[in-house]
Order: sequence, then C-alpha cells, then structure tokens
Amino acid sequence: MDYISEIASRLAEISKSREILSANLNELNKSKIINLKTEIKNRKLNNIKICGVDGGFLKKELHGAGIILRRAVGVCFEYKNGKLENTGYFPGKIPLPDAVVTGPELSEVDFNLFAGLKREEIELQTCLQSIEKFSPDILIRDGSIVLYPSNLPAENSEAYETYKEVVALYKKLYKTCEEKNILLCGAVEDSRGKRYCKLLHDEIIPNIPASHAVKLLAHKDILLNTTDTLFLYYLLNVGERTAPMDYSQSSELPILKDMDEYAKKIFAVYIKAVEFDRPLRVDFFSNPEKLNETVEKISEIIFAISSQNRTYSYPNVLIEADGRAKLSEIEIERFMAELKQKLGHNPAMFELRRAVRPF
Repeated sequence: MDYISEIASRLAEISKSREILSANLNELNKSKIINLKTEIKNRKLNNIKICGVDGGFLKKELHGAGIILRRAVGVCFEYKNGKLENTGYFPGKIPLPDAVVTGPELSEVDFNLFAGLKREEIELQTCLQSIEKFSPDILIRDGSIVLYPSNLPAENSEAYETYKEVVALYKKLYKTCEEKNILLCGAVEDSRGKRYCKLLHDEIIPNIPASHAVKLLAHKDILLNTTDTLFLYYLLNVGERTAPMDYSQSSELPILKDMDEYAKKIFAVYIKAVEFDRPLRVDFFSNPEKLNETVEKISEIIFAISSQNRTYSYPNVLIEADGRAKLSEIEIERFMAELKQKLGHNPAMFELRRAVRPF
C-alpha cells in the first residue's frame, strides 16, 4: 500500500503549496498592496422575495427512439423581518414531468446535445414564468446563467435549431430581469473553473512590486494546476468574497458571441459562506456601470441563505427547488412500460444491445 502513501504525500504537498501562496497573498491584501477580496456585510432578510429555479432530467436512448423526461420548479421564499414568511411554487410542489420523444434521425451525439438543450429550455421557461408569478427581487438559477460550451452543437447538427431557441430564451431572461430590476444569478454547485487562478497567475502577481513578490515566486505556478475553488478555500475566510471578474477572458467565445450585447454584462464572483466547504461560484448579470453595487447585493443575499450548514454551502431556495424537481429512474421506466404497452412489440422500443447483454 506504499503507493497510497505516495499519493497522499503528493496531494498534501500540493495543498501545502496552495496554502502558503494564499497566506502570502493575504499578507499583501492586508497591507493594501493588492485588493483581492472583500468582507460581505451581514444582511437581514427583510421584505424580500428570493426565487430559485432548478430542473430534473432523465434520458434514455433506444434502438429507434430517444426519450427525455424533464421538469423544472420555481420556488419563491418571501422573507419579512428576517424570517421566512411564505413559500410559493411554480408550476406546483411536485409537477408531472414533461416527456419529449425523438425518432431515429438523431445520432448519439446529437441526441445528447438535444436532450441537454431541452433541459435548459424548460428551466429557462420556468424562470420567466416564475418572474411573472412571483415578481421576485432576485432570481437564482441552479448552475450558470450562461449555456455551457459542451451544449453548443455544430451548425449542421440536428440540435442546432433547438440551440438557437434556447439562446433566444437566455436573451429574453436577461432583458426581462434588466427591465424589471431583478437581480439575476446562478449558483454553480461544483465549479471546476480556473479563470480566477489564471487572472492571479497572468495579471495580478506579475504586477506586484518585485520587493513584495519574492515570497510568491516559489509557489506561483501551483495556480496552473488547480481550480479556483481549491485555491480560494485557503485564500478566503468565511464571510468574504473575491472581486468580481468577467465571465470569460474573451467575448469571442461562440456562445458569448451569440448573446450579443449581453455578453459584456455577465460576471462571476466566489463567496465563502461556511467554514468547512469550498467557496461557491456565483455567475451574475449586471450593467458594468453598476457592477460594484450589484455584486455587493447579490453576495449579501447568497451569503445569508447559504450559511446554514458548516459543511455544505448552497442557497437554501435551490436546495428546496432541487428536492421538488429531481426525477428518479423509476419514473422513466414507468413511462417506457406504458409506452410499450400501447405500442406492442415494436422494434423502435428495443433497448440498445449494450444495455441488455445477457452475459
């Protein structure tokens, strides 16, 4: 078992390097040589409506068909005098899932892209409908407020038209929140982003005066081999956040290019809400001229609703939405059984051979 000791030793060494670098950066931050983080003010939740939206999703590829089950739930927590007074749900507490069935025309790759986009579609529709129903002060999505690059199909893909429809829904959501003065953000549960570490490595540390940067040089390159949340676990204290940063280094990314003028209004911040969990990444929408005001408001609200458990940091409204929206495998099996019963012995409903090998 010596190899396990070797692996543990290597991981401990890397973690120690992150810890040393963050301690040195904290010293410089305390001396006001750099400005990396800000303390979040404690905010009493008073006369505020917080809406969270999450979705549940299952898919099954068959010989001649693809089956997608999906649903999304909007939950609205209304706080008065620091207490939760009312809870609302849209379209209901546990709505029936929506089924989408495709034919054999989609390749395996296109089916997976199409399925992911249909999940985004119902979640975005629920965001817009929840705004109409609840008129919240802040809307929080589970996940980012930008479509992930892995969901971008090629222009010749069968899923491309659905992609364009989803992009239109994103832009409608941005516009609606902007016009109604609603804070819009997304909590990324398990972010593996490296944008903040890249900023530190490429732009912040090289601009620190040489006399102050000496201690950093031996550990600087650890930033090339770490995620933001791993490093910020050491850099941030509970109740602190990073300075906001642009969502991407370049607005020329294909997905951001399709967002038109909205691409320059998407930012990200990391918030450490509890002691024994990683910082939470929050992507948010803001007019650049009001960036500091927006990030302050969003950070205060997210901190207030994400710090109930010392080992798990996530907005409580999204925990509730997830519990209402998630789907179990039994539900798609039940749907398939009913469909087969009506179709009879139909080869379109045959399972893929790799899923039913008898040996």
